[in-house]
Amino acid sequence: MMMKKTGLLAVLTAGVLLLAGCGGEAKTIDAQALAKSLATEIKYDDTLKELTADEISMLVDLPEDVDSVMYAGSGSTAEEVGVFTAKDSNQAKETMEDVQKYLDDQADSFQDYVPEETKRIGNAVLEQKNQYVVLCVSGDSDQAKEIIEKAFK
Repeated sequence: MMMKKTGLLAVLTAGVLLLAGCGGEAKTIDAQALAKSLATEIKYDDTLKELTADEISMLVDLPEDVDSVMYAGSGSTAEEVGVFTAKDSNQAKETMEDVQKYLDDQADSFQDYVPEETKRIGNAVLEQKNQYVVLCVSGDSDQAKEIIEKAFK
């Protein structure tokens, strides 16, 4: 009886160790490089420039310890790119909600200012991948998705 319990315990322990090994760690990406790729590999109507941390904080209300990289145009279009790195997937979920609120506010602003830009905002790519949130407002959502997928492979 003792031998069966020991054998069962060994099998269960091995199973737990195997499952833990399968989980793997979330992929770490270069957020700066991804943002730059999105800003340079897609054709935009406006010229995008990298924003400072202060400029980003005036646009998007993010949790304090989220690292962010954003590129935006002159304001005549809604075109922009953002890559936000949270400390974990829970904070990334909160960041995703904050960025979605920002997009909603942008849609409201452009509705009165340049209504045709609201379609571009409506087709924005906004994805959460592990602890990352990626935003791309462009005329080519498919290309943006391809660039994002490539970065996370």
